[in-house]
Amino acid sequence: MKHGRRAAVLCTAALALILLLAGALYLKQQGGNAPMQTESSTPPGTLTGVTYSHTSGMVARADFAITLSPEAILETSYYPALDPDTAEDEDWYHPSTKENVPITAAQWSDVEQIILELYPLMEPIPENRREVKLPPGIEVMDGGDSTSLILTWSTEDGTRSIRYDPPNDRRIHTLIALLEELADPIGREIPRYAPPELSGFYMGQSGALFSKDYSFQFDRGPSVVYGEDAPYILRARFTPSGQKQEIWSDWAVSDEEWDAFTAFAEEIRLEQQPDGSSEKPACTLYYSDGKQQQKKLDQETAKQLRAYFTELALCLLDEQP
Repeated sequence: MKHGRRAAVLCTAALALILLLAGALYLKQQGGNAPMQTESSTPPGTLTGVTYSHTSGMVARADFAITLSPEAILETSYYPALDPDTAEDEDWYHPSTKENVPITAAQWSDVEQIILELYPLMEPIPENRREVKLPPGIEVMDGGDSTSLILTWSTEDGTRSIRYDPPNDRRIHTLIALLEELADPIGREIPRYAPPELSGFYMGQSGALFSKDYSFQFDRGPSVVYGEDAPYILRARFTPSGQKQEIWSDWAVSDEEWDAFTAFAEEIRLEQQPDGSSEKPACTLYYSDGKQQQKKLDQETAKQLRAYFTELALCLLDEQP
């Protein structure tokens, strides 16, 4: 029992040291006590306008467009919601339009709040991005959907309008529903979602020429096996330094171990690493809303993660009876 307590203390101390070193390295890279923000996560100014449009190539009456300021709907084109009792008598094929319709400060605040929540996930579309043009005489009668989101900001250098790719986050449906309700106020239910939380992690390497294979997966165990209070499970495959025998093992760990990892992930800005998996090393992040996101890792971040999980696995291995 004393051996287990001593191992746990050493394990906690070792992980705390890794966390401290990661924070120090981050501050060094940022040039001292710089705020922990990136340019992409900070809005360029005060939001003063929203333009959203969606065109469907296959679904009738799905097209929608709106331009909004803090004071009014400047213009909108939409298909009104149909009354089931009179749908056959209503105009199916001609959208309604409105201009200069006042909105309340609370309505604008609702839109602004969800946009600012989503902003760290938005990627500006380069102004010089080339569009594919069809050859003369070729037209597309039916096709995929097209969505556009333009945000207007008041900045120190004047007004800027920037086009963004809508983020892959279900809270975008909250924004769309708010805009549709402003254009066509029928009392529709506005879906509200909590920001998704990190719920799992995986990284691994196999087939490398000059380094040994490894993999680390850290997430909750399946509820069908463990029930509602499923513990977090660390599954590890690695070869400790100075040894030849590869270790394959898994451990059920406390929520505190997961909290320590999420704190470490925040210190090394894991979620701010660039998306994609075309380059190695890489990892996969899993979220509470079911979304998965692959991240390309720089060598230093990959090294820190591998050291963290190797140390944690060795500590857990040492605690085993």
